[in-house]
Amino acid sequence: MTRTFGTLREAKAEYARITNRRYEGTFVEPNKITVNEWLDQWLDRKVEDLEESTVYSYTMTLGRVRGKLGHIRLQELTEDHVEAWMRWALGEAAFVVARRARGWR
Repeated sequence: MTRTFGTLREAKAEYARITNRRYEGTFVEPNKITVNEWLDQWLDRKVEDLEESTVYSYTMTLGRVRGKLGHIRLQELTEDHVEAWMRWALGEAAFVVARRARGWR
């Protein structure tokens, strides 16, 4: 991935940030994978360890996620996206109860 910066100072600051995150082990290489693509990879890895009925259940459940969140780049997925999906999936009243039970804001 190529990025451009307005100044040399900005470029050096970004280089330092990336170098520091790599050293800490927290750097994630930028990519364009979507939620759908990641779910495909995840399910492909899980399939061999699961019963056929479990795979079917996961596939049906993930279909609801895919329909609302699948087009979003995984690195751009936010808590707000997930909360909006949960509101839709559970209905507003059930969402508020679930959110409070988890100690969310």
